[in-house]
This record gives sequence, structure tokens and C-alpha cells, in this order.
Amino acid sequence: MASPSGTYVPRSIVGALILIVTGGVFLLRNFGYSIPLFHFHYFVIYWPLLLVLVGLVRLTEYFAARRGQRPMPQMGFGTVFLLVVVTVAGVGLSAAFRGREQLNWGSLHDNVEIDDDLMHLFGKEYTYTGEITQQIPAGGSVRVNCDRGNITVNSWDQSTVKVVYQKRIFARSQSEADKTNQSTAPRLHAQGSKVDLQANTEGAGRKGVAANLEIYVPAKANLEVTGRRGDIAVSQRTADVKISSQHGDVTLDQVTGNVNVSTQKGSLRASNLTGSLTVDGRLDDLVVDTVSGTVTITADMFGETQLSKLNRGVVIHTSRTDLQLAKVDGNLTMNASDLQGDGLQGPILLSAKSKDVTLRNFAGDVRINDDQGNINLESTSLALGSLDLTTHHGDVHLRLPAKANFQYQLVTRHGEISSDFEGVRPEGGHGNSSATGTVGRGGVKINITSDAGDIAIFKTEGTPQSQPVMPEPPAKPGKPRRPGKKVGDIDVM
Repeated sequence: MASPSGTYVPRSIVGALILIVTGGVFLLRNFGYSIPLFHFHYFVIYWPLLLVLVGLVRLTEYFAARRGQRPMPQMGFGTVFLLVVVTVAGVGLSAAFRGREQLNWGSLHDNVEIDDDLMHLFGKEYTYTGEITQQIPAGGSVRVNCDRGNITVNSWDQSTVKVVYQKRIFARSQSEADKTNQSTAPRLHAQGSKVDLQANTEGAGRKGVAANLEIYVPAKANLEVTGRRGDIAVSQRTADVKISSQHGDVTLDQVTGNVNVSTQKGSLRASNLTGSLTVDGRLDDLVVDTVSGTVTITADMFGETQLSKLNRGVVIHTSRTDLQLAKVDGNLTMNASDLQGDGLQGPILLSAKSKDVTLRNFAGDVRINDDQGNINLESTSLALGSLDLTTHHGDVHLRLPAKANFQYQLVTRHGEISSDFEGVRPEGGHGNSSATGTVGRGGVKINITSDAGDIAIFKTEGTPQSQPVMPEPPAKPGKPRRPGKKVGDIDVM
């Protein structure tokens, strides 16, 4: 390269060295060699070393040029661009994990979105099947652990545990697959009253191995299942069940006993449980139907929740919603922006953020505190409980029986108050209204507060046909509806 004055300016060797090293690493990997230094997690930790090495090379070039009394070599645009990309990627990845006391890379590997179809990158697929059995003492328990693969647990009346497995191995040759198969044979053994099953899919190291397990266990044996990647299904148990799943869907059906589920990514469907259900972690969709015991959910949910026929109620705690109610005779559905319930029995306690709430045919006391959202309640029963409703940015609409008796205190700071009940007379104006009084013989108390929204109380009988059963008020100018909080592009409840 020549300068404007005609002086030759040499190129830096930094770009060439980066290409040589990168090409050499990929070539070695193609020949089957693994270089730990260039694994993803090591890059996140040690990427600044690349800048140090580039700096050392540049210093060497500088002193060499000085001794030879020649111009300092220049780096080309491509080299500079590559260093900028590496720096931005390194800073971003490091920031993503900053603040952790330690980096659990095994867990990170488990949660990377790699479908089973992509396991073909490890080579050709080879399939192996087998069956193993183990005696289990009366009153014993079974523990199952599988790193990759689906787990299905069935009940039978034998005093043994039987495992039928189908293993998929991805390898470059039959001999390599056979060797991996021998190293990853499932292990089933008894220790005292416990029977332990290890799928052993990582017995040969981090290779492409997945084992689907069909397990037959006596119905009265307590069960503990741990799955890293894969679906888990358990049915027809008459004992306690504990499930831990890192990545996969969980299905439970016909379990007489207490159930504990911990999951990090996946959906849960539980039905026909005679006992309590406890759930924690992170969930996609959640469906719970017909549970005799208590239901306690402490988890962030990123999909839709459907609850029905819960005899002893439910307690839900997420980062954005706290819900407690005594019984679900009908159903309840919830997502990031809406909660709808039909046939709920109180006391109903709800604290939510950015969620529209609609309740029909409810009974008992209701207390709702909604950070931003509309509240719509409808009851056809004269046996009302007390209502304490607060929304900071939203409207409140009630629909009550025409012969309802209640005391009311209504306050809106930036809205209007209206009612079909003759005794309700708002005071104030210019967006600041309040109303206090008694309808009929009084009785239950209705307290409603809206910082920025309208309050309306309708009758369930004698209302105009043109008026919808549960009116959905239009958005007010200057009050755009705020969507649910998101993590990336995923709504969180």
C-alpha cells in the first residue's frame, strides 16, 4: 500500500493470524478434535484475551518497524470490523451473566433451544432397544433420572419395576454407535427400600444420546422423577409424586396423593388429582382440572393458565399476579393481559399488574387491586359479599341484581360515576367524582376506587337490550392500553 506521498505502508498481520487460528480450530473440529478453550462458555469468560493478543502483536509490529525505520503496519477495515463484532458480542454475553456468583454452564447447556432433529449434527442416527427389571420391596419408592429423553410412568400390580427403553444414538459410524451404546446402558438397582433408575445418557460424555423410557411401577410406590430435556407423563398413582423438569412438558392424570412439580421450561397439565398440587419455577401453559386438595403455584407463567373444578381453592404467586380464592366450581383462565373467572367462590383476593379482570357468577368477598386494567364483575345472586375494588388506571363496571342491598363508597379522581340504581348520586365534577350511600336495606359494603377511570353500576334485570352484558369501555384519549410486561418477546403473567 502506498501513502499519498508514495511511501509504502505495510499491512498488519493481525487479520491473517485471526483467519489462520479460526480456520485451524474449525478444521480440527471437523477431524473430531475438541478444543475446550473455544467452547461457548470459555469464550464468554476469556474473550478479552483476544484483545490482549492483538495488542501484543501490534506492539511487536511497532517495535519491529521502529528498529527497521519503516512505517507502522496498518490494520485493514475487515480486521477492525471483526474486532468490533467480537468485542460487542463478548460485552453483551458477559453482561448477560454478570451478577451471578458462579456460572452453571451445565444448566445453560440444558436450556439452549436445540431440538432433537438437530442432533443429526452429531452424525447418523442409530436405534437401540432393551428391557430391564428390578424387584421392589413393599412400601418402597422409585427414583428416576434422565438427562435427555421422554419419561412415561405407568402403574401395574407386579412387585417389580420394569423399564422398556428406546435409545437413539447419533454417531459417525456403527462401531462408534455400538461403543456409545455400551457406555450409556440404563442402570436400575435397589438400595434398601429405594429403587434407582439412571438413564445414563451421558455415560459416554456429551454426545448425541436420547433415551425414551417406558416405566412400569407398582401403583402404591412413591415416585420421584427428574428430567433434564424431555416430556414427563405420570398416571394412575396412589402415592406421592415429585417431578423436577428443566426442559419439557409434564402431564399428570389420576394421582391419589400429593404432587410436587418443579419446572424451568415447559407446560404442565394436571387432572384428576386426589391430594394437593404444588408447582414452582417457570411455566409455559398451565392446565389444572379436578383437584380435591389445595393448589399452590409459585411460578412465572408465559402462556395461558386454565383452572377448573378445584375443591379447595388455589393460591397463585407470580412476579406480576397474586391470586387467592377458596374454590373454583367453574373455570378460570388467565394470560399476560386478562383474567376471566366464572363460578369462583371467595374470599377472592387478587393483586395484578396491567390485567383486565372479568368475574361472573362469583360468591363471597372480593378484593381486587389492579395496577392498570379494567375490572368487570357480574353477579346474579343476592347473597353478595363485600367488594373492595381498586384500579389505578382503568374503569370499573359492576352488574348486580336489581334487588341487591348494599352500602357503597365510590371514588374516581379522573373519571365519572354512573348507576342504574336510583339511590346512587355522584358528587363533584370535572373528572373528580365520589358517591356514598345505601341501596335497599344496606348490608354488604362496596368500596370502589379508580384513579383514572369511570365507575358504573348496572342492574342485571331491566337493562336495555342494546347494552351488552359485560360492557367493554372504549379506550380514553391519552390513556392508551399498556400491554403486559414482556421478557424479550414473551408475555409474563
